[in-house]
Amino acid sequence: MSRHIRHLAVTATVETAQQHSSDQADLEDIRFFGVHHVGMLVEDLTRSKEFYCDTLGLRINQDRPDDKLPYDGLWLWMGPEMLHLMVLPNPDPLSGRPEHGGKDRHVCVGVESIKPVEERLKAKGVQYTSSKSGRAAVFFRDPDMNVLEVFESKPWR
Repeated sequence: MSRHIRHLAVTATVETAQQHSSDQADLEDIRFFGVHHVGMLVEDLTRSKEFYCDTLGLRINQDRPDDKLPYDGLWLWMGPEMLHLMVLPNPDPLSGRPEHGGKDRHVCVGVESIKPVEERLKAKGVQYTSSKSGRAAVFFRDPDMNVLEVFESKPWR
């Protein structure tokens, strides 16, 4: 590629980036508050409720209506956010997923201490892997192959 053509290509790229930047300058900032809830697809609500409530200790949000949606489900408190279990067909494959959950789609939540998480998972026979980064964190799957990462952290809000 000649120097002249390279110069034209770089100039066009810079001009496009500058135009995009000036277009964005006119837009109002989006001010996110945080994550309200995360939806998880499950097959068996009773089995999932046992896993999330009995194994992990999550509590049911009694204020969320179950009868307003055209499918069965359950809302659980996870700190100030919620987990919405939805009984719907899962389009994702259940087999052939990475062994380590950190290499799969996952939801990450913080806890004060990782020790009680590990103790509960061991007591219930739930397999988990430790974080490959060396952080105090574990990855595990629920009965429907959804991955959760739990890491030890200080509150961030």
